[in-house]
Amino acid sequence: MKAVYQTAVQKYEEYGQFLNPEDLLKWTIEHFGVDKLVMGTGFGAPGVVLLDILKKVNKNVDVFYIDTGVLFKETYELKNQLESHYNMKFKRFSTQIHMVQQRELYGDELWNRDPNLCCNIRKVMPLKKALSSHDAWITAIRKSQTDMRKDSDAIEYDERYNVTKINPLINWTHEEVWDYIEENKLPFNKLHKEGYPSLGCTHCTTIVNSGEDDRAGRWRGSGKTECGLHFNQQNGQIRIVKPGDKN
Repeated sequence: MKAVYQTAVQKYEEYGQFLNPEDLLKWTIEHFGVDKLVMGTGFGAPGVVLLDILKKVNKNVDVFYIDTGVLFKETYELKNQLESHYNMKFKRFSTQIHMVQQRELYGDELWNRDPNLCCNIRKVMPLKKALSSHDAWITAIRKSQTDMRKDSDAIEYDERYNVTKINPLINWTHEEVWDYIEENKLPFNKLHKEGYPSLGCTHCTTIVNSGEDDRAGRWRGSGKTECGLHFNQQNGQIRIVKPGDKN
């Protein structure tokens, strides 16, 4: 798989900024094949945009989401809207540890005491299962979302999951995302218009204040801004996974 990744990087370096999301997705499908390719979404605004672009390029690529069991009801409502809009079904992945069992094993409100462990149980472990039979993973992360993401690339290799990671919207701005949604009249989570630019679990998401980055409302006060899906967490620090990095 790394050989294909290196070819992908070379392709991107040849075309640079001229490689738009559609072209990158077409190349990805051509080189990895529909069966070995999957998109993941948390139903945020960038995810809605990327889903629309992907469906216009190829309707047969599977799309999954991770159900933590404590997503906002508006998130579940949007999932249903999108399934109806595109006549599709998202693949659902979740932890085998339900909330009652988590409380019995780790005590009350694990998300407050050890948010990294909580995210690992409810998000990272299901993601490993979701990616286990695929060679490439399409995501909607963008450089401008947080300082943690500013050094991410359009094409990366994630050694934790042994997949090539494709980020077609990596250089898009917040404004470009919303322009696309409005121009294409796409459904979106109504909480985005109520001060929640980034939505995760109900326990760990708060309203974002003016001037803060999109993910400032996630795990507020903990120093944590990533759940661990896109970055390793080591000794309280999160780092971007690059080719050659070790866990």
